Amino acid sequence: MENLPYFESIDLQELKEYYVVKIDLNGRKTSIDLNFENKSIDKDSIQKIKTFLESIPKFHLQNKSYINNDFEEGDGETKDYINFYFDELDQDEISNIININDIKTPKEILLLNELKLNRIGLYPDGKYNTDYYAVFDYSIDIDGEPCEQLLVVKTNEKGDLDHIAWES
Repeated sequence: MENLPYFESIDLQELKEYYVVKIDLNGRKTSIDLNFENKSIDKDSIQKIKTFLESIPKFHLQNKSYINNDFEEGDGETKDYINFYFDELDQDEISNIININDIKTPKEILLLNELKLNRIGLYPDGKYNTDYYAVFDYSIDIDGEPCEQLLVVKTNEKGDLDHIAWES
């Protein structure tokens, strides 16, 4: 049995395929799930999971930088993701999310700043044939609920960016 941050004891030799918990991260409920392909895992891998889980607040801040850089470069998924909202929502709906009267800050940046982290998924042994270690699902809240359109930051076990994707 092994204790992981946020999770209860996990039997390393009798793994379930899926574990999930909800945590409070910066005042927001965020779910974390562990997804395993295999029925057992070695001590080195479990230590990587522990280290990753302990670093979630740092990775969240780092991901915001990845997202901002992707937006500024203009050729990644983030710009298209943000523009989607301006294409699909009317002015009243946008004004419920951002202060459209703020003339000092571009509306795209205001909306970008409204991205919220909803879920973190870890795939430490490549479940679902993933070639990344973790996913961080960000979205915009509309009427107090996360939108189904996700901006997903995918990283390796050290939190380094693999890529950003727009998913729904």
